Amino acid sequence: MKLIRGRGEARWFPSRHNFALFRLAAYLRLALYRRQHPEPVPIDGIFVVDHNQSSTETYAVAAWLTLTLTCYLAATLFGAWPVALALAVALPVAFVGVEVPMILSALAIAPLLRLVRPASKDITRVNSFVLMLAFIAASAYFAMRTTWVRFAGRQVLAIVAANAAAAIVVFLLKEPIARLEASIGGASSEG
Repeated sequence: MKLIRGRGEARWFPSRHNFALFRLAAYLRLALYRRQHPEPVPIDGIFVVDHNQSSTETYAVAAWLTLTLTCYLAATLFGAWPVALALAVALPVAFVGVEVPMILSALAIAPLLRLVRPASKDITRVNSFVLMLAFIAASAYFAMRTTWVRFAGRQVLAIVAANAAAAIVVFLLKEPIARLEASIGGASSEG
């Protein structure tokens, strides 16, 4: 894990993000900041440079998944109800009936995956990939419906496609991103 001390612009490091859209936005923000402030602005603080350190990204994606899942449940379980009422009832069902068991099943599956892949240190990536794949498959199904829920499914597919396009751009910008982050490195230490 890399620590950056005394450099406020480290909060916008692309390497602090998980998803390509957030990495690209962070790179653009950091490049803009560096143009406006060519000299470093020291601050008191330490930033951890790890791809899971962006709380904004984490909460935004979690809220997006929860609200989309709520739409899917409202259309499936309460399809005959008025949409507003169905969404109001589906939100707590999404939390208690789906997300909690999903988290518990992921916790139960992780030890089993360790038996299959004992050398792997991070099973979280496998769990995340499987859950996101299931979410995309459900979104593809709901995108083909003829009811209001098709818009929720289509927005998921559009965001996934935009993230894939951003991943290509971030890949092509790998060297400039690394140079920009290295130029800001400040007093860092590996830990």
